[in-house]
Amino acid sequence: MKIRPKTFFVAIIVCLLIALLLWPINIEHTKPKHIKIVTTIFPAYDFARTISANTDVSLKLLIKPGVDLHNYEPTPQDIINIKESDIFIYNGGESEKWVEKIIADINQSTDVIRMMDLVQLKIESDEHSDEHSDAPDYDEHIWTSPKNVIKISSAIANTIANRTPNNATTVRRNYDRFESSLKKLDTSFQELAAAKTGTLVVADRFPFRYFVDDYGFDYIAAFPGCAEQTEASPKTIAELIEKVNQNPNKIIFKLELSNGKTAQTIAEATKSKILVWHSAHNISQSDFDSGKTYLDFMKDNLTNLKEALYDYSAS
Repeated sequence: MKIRPKTFFVAIIVCLLIALLLWPINIEHTKPKHIKIVTTIFPAYDFARTISANTDVSLKLLIKPGVDLHNYEPTPQDIINIKESDIFIYNGGESEKWVEKIIADINQSTDVIRMMDLVQLKIESDEHSDEHSDAPDYDEHIWTSPKNVIKISSAIANTIANRTPNNATTVRRNYDRFESSLKKLDTSFQELAAAKTGTLVVADRFPFRYFVDDYGFDYIAAFPGCAEQTEASPKTIAELIEKVNQNPNKIIFKLELSNGKTAQTIAEATKSKILVWHSAHNISQSDFDSGKTYLDFMKDNLTNLKEALYDYSAS
């Protein structure tokens, strides 16, 4: 039977149209699920960002750069984002009490990671503890020690890899690189602690309990933990000035996002230099926009701590 050219051409067009209609359906069946991760604070966000790099995972940071974490209240959209997430990562502790009501009603398919469950906790200093509470008041700043971050990021990597098997190899590779960098930092801080020649003077709050305990640094601070005080007493200022003058290098530390008022007072009295010791609890909008990471801040801290603690005249 002879096929007319016109009929043959129409048949070809029809076949092409059918193929085009079916093609997106086939693609949809093979496309891996898009995993949504929501975090409360920057450290959790950065650990997840580092570990999930070059995968189809999406990330959302609830507490925006520059926001006062201790006065944060979730918006209705924040609550929706948490409940619709595949993985929700929060720190825990008193400043995130608001999370407990939300996760009590969260979708059972959501994996919840509470970072404070992953490390050995330390009780907050007596000056900051709630004397009327029977429950111990634990220091929340667990990520300030790279030793803790290795444990936390390992749990995050396992959770992400389990939720997105197609990306598991990349996730494991990312974690291995991150762990290697954290171990190098750990070694560098140990070496600095062994060679230290002075006391760290922090004219600010002190969220570094895990760090100094892990590495054995000596310190004096204007305020304990994340105390609410903003004005140091004359006695405290006198003690800080005395300690600065005893150090081989006149360095005073203040926290990121701090107004540095106490540090400035002491610097003027001692002709000292002010450096930033970054807790990475939250970051500025400009640092966030430029993509600065936890590792970046810890490397900056290492440089600044060396400047404060090495006795260069003795070398």
